[in-house]
Amino acid sequence: MTMQEHFARFKKIDAHSHIGFFGSPFNVDFSTRLLAAQMDEYHIEKTILCPAGAHLNEELNAAWHEMPGRIAPLCWVNANLGKQAYDMLEHYLRDEGFAGVKMQPLFDAFTADSPAVDPIMDIARAYGKPVFIHCGHPPFSLPWQIGLLAERHPDVPVVMIHMGHGHGVYIDASITMARRHDNLWLEISGMPMGCQIKNACETVGKDRVMFGIDSPFHHPTVEIQRVLSCGLSDAGLEDVFYNNAASFMGWR
Repeated sequence: MTMQEHFARFKKIDAHSHIGFFGSPFNVDFSTRLLAAQMDEYHIEKTILCPAGAHLNEELNAAWHEMPGRIAPLCWVNANLGKQAYDMLEHYLRDEGFAGVKMQPLFDAFTADSPAVDPIMDIARAYGKPVFIHCGHPPFSLPWQIGLLAERHPDVPVVMIHMGHGHGVYIDASITMARRHDNLWLEISGMPMGCQIKNACETVGKDRVMFGIDSPFHHPTVEIQRVLSCGLSDAGLEDVFYNNAASFMGWR
């Protein structure tokens, strides 16, 4: 089996990537051309896609119309902007048909359990849309804060992007919070501990863990290999790579 065949064994949904340019300190860019090529090469059927910032949702909208059927757009919303942010979010969910909500408390400097987030959750609930939240960095995006938010809004499905990211304590806490609150799901891009993918499937639920890449920050080969080597059966790998995100987003 060639390396390419190895990575193409399972069809995939990428539950978290970005389009656009990220400046300092990253200096990375990702276009629809690169996204389409990546999806073709790594057997990715659909990408749940975010812009490069809360002010760039129209760039995402353009990308979605350029690649219809292959992208599910998430509106990035900054809770610090208050009514302006809430109105923008409602526009993209109601008028443009975006698939859900993305929040990045670390970049935008608000705590994940801030009262300013509650109207965002209320809007998501009103339109029946999921909420994706960056998870894993103090002081704004800790798993316990996301757990408190999920507890306040038990009828809104919430995805903890990165499942605690690179910190072992935060990874463990993400699993603990998801086990405690059944409206929490785990997305695993950038999370370095492959063994915790299997652990999450076994302790939180085999249907609540999703594969993601987080382009342009991570390479598909690294994210795919981490899942392939985590110790799950082929059926479990199919769930993580594809079935769980498809079910979560209502695509099956």
